[in-house]
Amino acid sequence: MRALRFDGKSLRLETAHPEPAAAPGEAVIRLRRAGVSELDLQIASGGGRSRLLGTLGHQFVGVVESMNLPSDAPPSLQQRRALKGRRVVASPTLVCGHCDMCRSGLSVHCRSRQVLGVRGRDGCFADLVAVPLANLYRVPDSIDDDQAVLAAPLACALHATHMIRTEGKSYITVLGDTLLGLLTAQTLTRLNASVRLLGSRPDRLRLCERWGVKHRPVEEAGRRQDQDAVIDCTGTSAGLRLAMQHVRPRGTIVLKSASATAPFPPGAPFPETPDAAWGAPVDLTPIVSNEVNVVGSRDGSIPDALALLERAEVDTAGLITRRFKLDEAIAALRTAAEPDQLKVVIDP
Repeated sequence: MRALRFDGKSLRLETAHPEPAAAPGEAVIRLRRAGVSELDLQIASGGGRSRLLGTLGHQFVGVVESMNLPSDAPPSLQQRRALKGRRVVASPTLVCGHCDMCRSGLSVHCRSRQVLGVRGRDGCFADLVAVPLANLYRVPDSIDDDQAVLAAPLACALHATHMIRTEGKSYITVLGDTLLGLLTAQTLTRLNASVRLLGSRPDRLRLCERWGVKHRPVEEAGRRQDQDAVIDCTGTSAGLRLAMQHVRPRGTIVLKSASATAPFPPGAPFPETPDAAWGAPVDLTPIVSNEVNVVGSRDGSIPDALALLERAEVDTAGLITRRFKLDEAIAALRTAAEPDQLKVVIDP
């Protein structure tokens, strides 16, 4: 089979890579569509947030081709037998279920978690990928592949609505017209019509116009420290500084995007000696003096995202900007790094 592999230094498309075997409790998925994410680009560029040696990719929709389901599997897994031959998407984070985090209901922060195509597990930029059945979710028939491949970033955007109370707040700002920023603004606007997005690209602000989302060029917005909540989707030091200029005293800043230069692989402990690539220093005095709450927000619920898509409560039209075949996967990643691209997808 074909697979886009990363050896720690460079990418290569293997055309005769061994097919994955499903371990007990796992399924083998045949790819229908995969999305290139910012994290994929960071890994492929040699960024410090992952030590992946293997197949890239963690956002996909595919069909369950086979599964390894032992007869003594728990009922929760036995119910997954109905996924055979169905379209599915996956939660990319694989957890152990036994550590203190998993036992306390914080499995998303599992001490030994793996992440498809990021850390410890081969990803989905291949004809076939093996995934635990517990991580799979059936895609309703009313959701097409272009919508389904956006389920993971939409889940991430939705998670911001769970981190802050939006009802009754007069001023909420989303920073960044990235895919995540656009989806976050759209989902937050469902709950509070005062939400606005600050961006720099006219074509993306026109998407907000179509969706009925308030928007302004970032350089035109006054920095009066009057916003109840600011959701930073830039993943940059400059974005955090800008958020501090907009948020009111005792307001909330939600950080949605991890810095591209931070050397912290997902699931790894905080390093004792962070290297110089950690990024530019940020003066946090305004957070202390204004008593600002800063909240980190990562992945969200895939079922919640699928439910939103099924109810047609989010508009994804126009978010996919380029398409490539799997044989063109390296070119797909190069194109996805261009500033005018929102979402690049790979078809088998």
